[in-house]
This record gives sequence, structure tokens and C-alpha cells, in this order.
Amino acid sequence: MRDAATRADDRRMRIFATPEARALIHEKGGLLFVWATAGVVRFLKTSTEPPPDALGWQRIECKGVIVFLPPRHRLPRELHLEVKGRVRRRVEAFWNGCAYVV
Repeated sequence: MRDAATRADDRRMRIFATPEARALIHEKGGLLFVWATAGVVRFLKTSTEPPPDALGWQRIECKGVIVFLPPRHRLPRELHLEVKGRVRRRVEAFWNGCAYVV
């Protein structure tokens, strides 16, 4: 995936977004919000719609795409963004290669 992905370096983490993911995010406004669900196993969720407290979220830019993570949220070394679904296309995030936070 790295060869086909766009890579953006940030001092805190690296973002790898496929061209299809960047295009879909751009189509929906250029912003992507990524957070982990509550619980023992914390799965990643994404949205192009800002949450009510979006102004306080951490912002990381990746070639025209702006990714936001909750404040005080531990950052992964790598965040991978891919498009999933045929009927309901959506961007999914992978935390250090996993669909859940470890």
C-alpha cells in the first residue's frame, strides 16, 4: 500500500492516504475526523462531518486533506486511510495497520 499511497510526515505521526481516499475526502469537503470508540476493544471511526467540539481537535495535514484527532488522544506512528464499500463508499482508518487501537 505504501507505494500507491500519498505520504505526509508530521513530527508526531505519518499519514498514508490512497489516492481514492484523498479524492473521496476532498469530494466531501477535505476534512476527516478520526476517533476511537469507547470500550475494551476500541475500533476506529471516521466522519467528514465535524463533531461539536471540533475546534479543540488535533489537526494534521496531508496533501489537501486535513485529518483531525481528538485532543489529548495518543497518536499512532502511522495512520492509513482507504476507501471501503461499493454501495456506501466511506473512508476507513487503520491505526498502525490495525482497525482498532492497541
